[in-house]
Amino acid sequence: MNLTSNVANQVQLKNTSKTAKFFKEVRKQKFLLLLMLPGMIWYIFFKYLPLLGLSLAFTDYGFRPKVSFIGLENFKRLFSSTSFLIAFKNTLIISFLNIVFYFPLPIILALLMNELVSLKIKRAVQFVVYIPYFFSWVIVGSVFATMLSPSSGIVNEVIKAFGYDPVFFMADPRWFRIILVGSYIWRNVGYGTVIYVATLSTVDSTLYDAATVDGAGYWGKMLNVTLPGIRSTIATMLLLNISHVLNVFEQVLVMYNAAVYSVSDVLMTYSFREGLLNSNIGYAISISLFTSVISLILVMGTNKFSEKFLDESIL
Repeated sequence: MNLTSNVANQVQLKNTSKTAKFFKEVRKQKFLLLLMLPGMIWYIFFKYLPLLGLSLAFTDYGFRPKVSFIGLENFKRLFSSTSFLIAFKNTLIISFLNIVFYFPLPIILALLMNELVSLKIKRAVQFVVYIPYFFSWVIVGSVFATMLSPSSGIVNEVIKAFGYDPVFFMADPRWFRIILVGSYIWRNVGYGTVIYVATLSTVDSTLYDAATVDGAGYWGKMLNVTLPGIRSTIATMLLLNISHVLNVFEQVLVMYNAAVYSVSDVLMTYSFREGLLNSNIGYAISISLFTSVISLILVMGTNKFSEKFLDESIL
């Protein structure tokens, strides 16, 4: 009995010491925790609490006055809907184009900026490429609509100066995806560039000296020192880009119109119209749930790819 009592007392003391240590660390880091508090509250209210509404994807909420459970009927309707299939195809195409044409650019710009000797010029270039990131998509959409206006846009003024008819870029399905990709790159490339520039500053300079001694040239240093030095950041940025691959919404919502629905309507805008404009909330939530599941699969697959080819596991 004494032995059992001693063991129980030791376990209790150990748990008490762990608890005391935890609260001591909390008191020690209280100001940092207070700084984190607004962000944590935002995530709880806007990211986690809405998850409780996922069960509505299995109901006819918003379609009838009395809500009833309908099982997988919304998903059956989803996969038999031509509008959904078009939106899904457009989402994949636009997201794929964004990743293919956007992802390498911040790396290339960061490598070029890293070669600038003048600190003033480097800061000026950083400012120029980074400032569009602070513009909302409403402003970006307005800028591109003004530039590409068939009546007064600077692009069409140049086209007319060469004797050609103006092009209705924003209402032409042949051009609209290119405009979406171009505006996405213009707004976001600076954000990625700044991250890579900051990472490049952490690469050990003695590695470059060692590479020089070994006879490595510019490209040899880049392939064997620079790129391996930012490999983990590349893997992280790839995962972040893939995680948002299907969540194309605000940019398209601001810039598209009925004339280009066939090439620009994506899952989130389709869900928006069904949920808020047509009041079919349950069906709209089923679209969002499908999008989230596919995004999770893509993220897990990207992590496996990164683990195998970049030797970096993010998750």
